[in-house]
Amino acid sequence: MASRAVPKARKTAPRKGLPNQSSPLAWKPLALGIVGFFFLVLGIEYYKTGGRLAFLRHKVEEATNTNSLTTFSPKGYDIIGLDVSHHNREIDWQEVKQQNIVFSFIKATEGVTHHDRYFNKHWNQAKKHDVLRGAYHFFLPARDAKGQALNFLNRVKLEAGDLPPVLDVEVTNHQSDEKIREGVQIWLDMVEEKYELKPIIYTNYAFYEKHLAGHFDHYPLWIAHYTPEKSHKIEKRNWLFWQHTDKGKLKGVKGNLDLNVFNGTMEDLYNLCYEPIHGHAD
Repeated sequence: MASRAVPKARKTAPRKGLPNQSSPLAWKPLALGIVGFFFLVLGIEYYKTGGRLAFLRHKVEEATNTNSLTTFSPKGYDIIGLDVSHHNREIDWQEVKQQNIVFSFIKATEGVTHHDRYFNKHWNQAKKHDVLRGAYHFFLPARDAKGQALNFLNRVKLEAGDLPPVLDVEVTNHQSDEKIREGVQIWLDMVEEKYELKPIIYTNYAFYEKHLAGHFDHYPLWIAHYTPEKSHKIEKRNWLFWQHTDKGKLKGVKGNLDLNVFNGTMEDLYNLCYEPIHGHAD
């Protein structure tokens, strides 16, 4: 019996305009686009917040947490206060006032462009409930110091009876001590010129000893240290405020918060407050 020839299969050319689905390179443009978009978003966030990514925390050197599991109330200090930021979203200031809280420091700005989104709310409520208020700026040594001072001054408008401005200095951003101190001085000078009032420097005990000791001694000092007894004492240097815990509890505030004491009398505290020259704040 004769065999029949088997016809050859026709080759089908790929349709123009469509990628070859069997090619391992087909997914690469999409993947590269996603990665590029991700880095673009990070870059924008980094620029907007002055070198700060929202999901990354600054490394606070030896972050004052030594023995912080021991929460205590310092003896001999009757004037107490708190400091808050966007981490403390809801605060019942009337309830806070009833617990003998006299003063508050409220985060206003950070870096060159970042604004604390709860500043206005806390700032207004503190004054409404007769809690002395002060505003602070979180300093980033790697960013322009003049820009940081302007960021704070554009955001904060002190009124008579407000506490002095505060510069929070507790990270290095991998800058030298000289660079850090140079930027700190620029910020302090600009803010003092605006309000004719010496700003307060806030820092933790370890950062002060390592980077600031022997400098800025004519500025009021707010020291953070959570170890009990006398380890918050600084030789040959007086402090004005002491943040003695970051695990404080108050009715009207959810979760932990920072608590502070003032080293002086109520008269001393009132004398520290801002009084506009020539009867106006601007």
